[in-house]
Formats: sequence, C-alpha cells, structure tokens
Amino acid sequence: MRKEHPRPQFYRKDWINLNGKWTCDFSKKIKGISKKKINAKKFHKKINVPFCVESKLSGIGHIDFVQEIWYHRKFLIPNNWKNQNIILHFGAVDYQTTIYVNQKKVGTNIGGSTPFSFDITKYIHPNKKQNDLVVYVVDKRCPGGNGSTPWYLGDGSFINLKAVEKWNLNMKRVQPRGKQSPHKYSWGCFYTRTTGIWQTVWLEACNVHALSNVNIVPKVNSSEFLITPSFKRLNKEKKLKIEILFNKKLVLSSLKIASSKTIRCKIKTPKLWSIEKPNLYKILFSVILNNKIIDKVESYAGLREITIKKNKIYLNNKPLYQRLVLDQGFYPDGIWTAPSDRHLKNDILLSMKAGFNGARLHEKVFEDRFHYWADKLGYITWAEFPNWGLNENAKGSEINFMQEWPRIVNYLKNHPSIITWTPFNETNTRVCNTQHKSLMRKAYNLTKKIDPSRPVNETSGYQHQKTDIWTVHNYEPMPNLLFEQLNPKKGVFRNFPQFETQYKGQPYIIDEYGGVWWLPVNLRKKIKSWGHGDKVRPKSRKEACDRMSDLTDVVLKTKHIQGFCYTQLTDIEQETNGIYLYDRKNKFNMKLIRKIFKDKVKKAKKNYLQ
Repeated sequence: MRKEHPRPQFYRKDWINLNGKWTCDFSKKIKGISKKKINAKKFHKKINVPFCVESKLSGIGHIDFVQEIWYHRKFLIPNNWKNQNIILHFGAVDYQTTIYVNQKKVGTNIGGSTPFSFDITKYIHPNKKQNDLVVYVVDKRCPGGNGSTPWYLGDGSFINLKAVEKWNLNMKRVQPRGKQSPHKYSWGCFYTRTTGIWQTVWLEACNVHALSNVNIVPKVNSSEFLITPSFKRLNKEKKLKIEILFNKKLVLSSLKIASSKTIRCKIKTPKLWSIEKPNLYKILFSVILNNKIIDKVESYAGLREITIKKNKIYLNNKPLYQRLVLDQGFYPDGIWTAPSDRHLKNDILLSMKAGFNGARLHEKVFEDRFHYWADKLGYITWAEFPNWGLNENAKGSEINFMQEWPRIVNYLKNHPSIITWTPFNETNTRVCNTQHKSLMRKAYNLTKKIDPSRPVNETSGYQHQKTDIWTVHNYEPMPNLLFEQLNPKKGVFRNFPQFETQYKGQPYIIDEYGGVWWLPVNLRKKIKSWGHGDKVRPKSRKEACDRMSDLTDVVLKTKHIQGFCYTQLTDIEQETNGIYLYDRKNKFNMKLIRKIFKDKVKKAKKNYLQ
C-alpha cells in the first residue's frame, strides 16, 4: 500500500489514507450508470488501490481492454473531525470519473492525469457509522486500434503502413493516453494500459475558512518569494501567518489580513536552490480567526530562477548545460504507479548514478511525490502532458487538452525542480493543419499566462509554432551521419521544416537521441525486443556503449546545441533501449556510462553549470 502523504507541498496533519483493499467490477464494454451498482455494498473482485487493474500489484493483472470499472470501499470519519469540512481527494483516475457517497452523486471529473477533490461534508454519516464510497470510471477504447494484431514488427518496419496512416489521421482520436497501447497487447513504443484509479485516494479535514491553495513564485534577483494564497472563504477578520524556516531556524515571520493579494517575503542572506545545492525553505501557513489558529498547512519552496538569454538557458544567472535522460515512469508490477515512495526516489538516484543531472518526464504526468524527491535531490525536470492518443488536427483534442493541462501546471508549478513545461510531444507527423498550428500557439500562450517564470517547449521535437526552446529528435544510429544531419551547411537541423515556423535563435536542445538497443543474451528468447537503429544493432555490450559514447560526442561537437536528452532511463516491456533493465538492474558497467554522460560532458562544457 502507498502510505505516504501524496501532497508534500500542502500538508495537513488531519488526513486519512484510503489506499488498500477495495472491491471492483470491470467490463470490456461500457454498460453505463446502474442504480444497482451505485447501491452496492461491495463488488465481486478485490483490488489493491491505487494500482490499476492491469497491474500485478492490483492483485488482478487483467491486460485486455477495460472500458468501464466500478470501485467500492467503506470508510469512517473520526470523532475529532466534527464541525470540519471533509474533503475527498483523488491523485489521478483515468479517465472519466463519477463519485458517489452513501448512494448520492457527489460530482464528476474528466481527465486521467490531474488530481481532483470534492467536499463531501453534506453526504457523510457522522459519528461511527460506516460510509459507502462508490467510484465509476469510463476509459473509452482508442478509436482505430487494430485489436490484438500489432503493426510493429520489432525491426524498424510495420506490417501495414496504410493502417498506420489511417490510425494517425483518425479525427475521433481525442482522448489523451500517453504511451498506453491502442492494441490489446503492448507493442512498439506503446505499453500496457492504465485504467481507473492509479494514484492515492485520501480524506482530509479542514475548517470552512481554510486555505485552498498557495502559489509560490521565487525571485532570485530580489531575494524573495511572492506568495499568493487562496481561501475557501474570505473573511475580513481572518489573518494569515507565514513562517519561513531554513535548517529549522526561523528566517521570516509575517502576519497579514487574509486575502488573495500577493505577499512579498524578502529573504535575508538567501540560500539558492540549484543542482549543486538543492536548498529548500520550509514554509508554515497558519490561518487565524478570533485569535485562534483554525488551519495549519506545511509547505516548502526553493529560491531559484530559470531565464533565457539569447541562445542559452540560465539557472540562477549561470548558463546551464542539461544532461537529461528520457524517463517514462513505467514499472513492471505497477505500470504507471510506482510500487512505493522509495521506488520514486530510487529512479532519480539511478539516473544521477548514470551521470544525468535531470530528466525529461515523458508522455506522463508524474506524481507529486516524484517531484518532491527531485526538489530534495537537486534533479531538474521537464514536465510533459501525455498527449499521445490525441490527433492534434481535431477540434475535440483541443477541448480535452485545454480542460486538463492548465490544472496540471497550476498543481505542479511550486516545484523548483521543474524548469520547463512541455504541453505536447511529437505531434501528428502526417498532417499539420490550421487547427494543429493554432493549438500549439494556444498551448504556449496559456502555459506562459499561468506560469511566466519558466520556459515553454510547446511541442517536443515537432512541429514548432511558438516556443522558448527549439527541440529536435534524431535517432540516426551512425555517428558520422548524425553529425552531417545536425550540422547542415545552412541553418540548423529541423524535424519538419515543411510544417514548422522558422528557427529564431532559441536555445537548441536535442531532447531525444540514442535509444541504442541492447539486451543481455539470456533475456532474448523471453522478449521480442526493439530499439532505435535496429537495422544496425550493436553486436556486443562494448559496441553498444561505444555507440552511446560516439553519438554523445557528436552532440557535444555541435556547437549550437545547449543540452541533450538521451533515450532512455530503463527498458520498458519490449522496448529495450534503456540504460537499465526494466526491473532497474544494471545492464552496463555504470562507471563507463557515467563517463559518457557526465565526465566527458563536464570536460567539454567547462563554462556551464552542470
């Protein structure tokens, strides 16, 4: 069971973890709302929440299509929560969710990657009487999927290119899915699906006048935090006390009338957050009414700033060279959900051991606890929306994206380790129509409006319409050919110049390259695997490492490149181009890997912060 508090930047002591044993029923077909289900006291199958029904850790491991799932569990409200508002929280549920408490509809949520909550105070039984919680989830099958017949053969070729194109152009593909397979089985770079609850469910008690949210913006040049609180209710008699501590010592205390106005908190002798020293300030918020503390929230923040000057990215006014790795956040037994908090931390430690200073978090919204560990360990990240599944040329895709992405940015933007927003990845390569181009510009503008403090890479790789960072993907396996492609006689390499706007001198980062295949001999009969550059697979472990090294040399010799992202941290199911195996065991000599991705880069880029 995932026992840790799921939201470390907004912690209250009065909370109850609802993870653990639930019951469920699920179906391949969507049967719709049923009074019998709503009134049920339990369902037929046992499931371990928050693990999805497809995962081994759920206790079920059902990997066929699931389009509908019902959940049930009972809960008690503690006696000391009397006269408090009771909030029911969900970390994430994929995809469309309806909540019932004691047979009454509480509300609905659409979106598979964002947290949501409901005030259930008026629906619950007080005292020691059991309450029934029923959750109904619909996760529609991806239209145009090819059933159980995968298209990809595992050697760089497809069974039917016309089928691929037809699927790409399907205008009914408007639900974001990330790397969840549209087929019955995992194939190519699409993996086992995640249906239903996949992050922590919990209850929280708070006062009717409590804080509802806090926005914290660091300002390095003025050595201050700009703190903007939000409240469930405003009251002129209410006050907000802010206490900021560093290493358990109070460095600032402020008492203000509670409002939604921004409070400037000046820090004397500031300690900056960086990849070298990830200094964090503890922040305590106390809401005071009639001389009594009615709400206490514990948070933290890092004082750091990300800026762009000409063609470079700066962290705290120092040019930053990013040695990133692609991290897709999949686990053999939990799929999208890490088995434990320790596993989240360990993935970062493994990446740092391999020589990387950060990660591009790919086609998945990572949970709050991952970002917490990144904050503490000084590990930079790019946060990304799971846009695959959308056809960006369809208006319906814009509607679903706009409904969810702003909530993601608002929820995660206090984390100092996140230094770039990436709303999209590898948008449709077959067509780039007016709707598509408009959506890219809207995504950029919307993200900058919500958070003007970070760069926006509106679509990783292609097709760029408006962006702070120019990113490209290139999986050419031969170093000499990669050098030719990245160093054209005129301009810079662009993935789809026929669709994209012109390059305007932004920081240029190759945020996908490498993907070198390697699988130990003893595993080759078990896994029909693939990797990038499959037609010229390395014949030995040494050859695989040499190719990684040579490709990275090419990147370092290309002068206009300001950072890279190597594909990828771990193998995932049949895609075996990871630095580590899927179970996180070593695949290579890690001292050698570290020399490739850290030592030689530090030597080549001495004038950069790394």
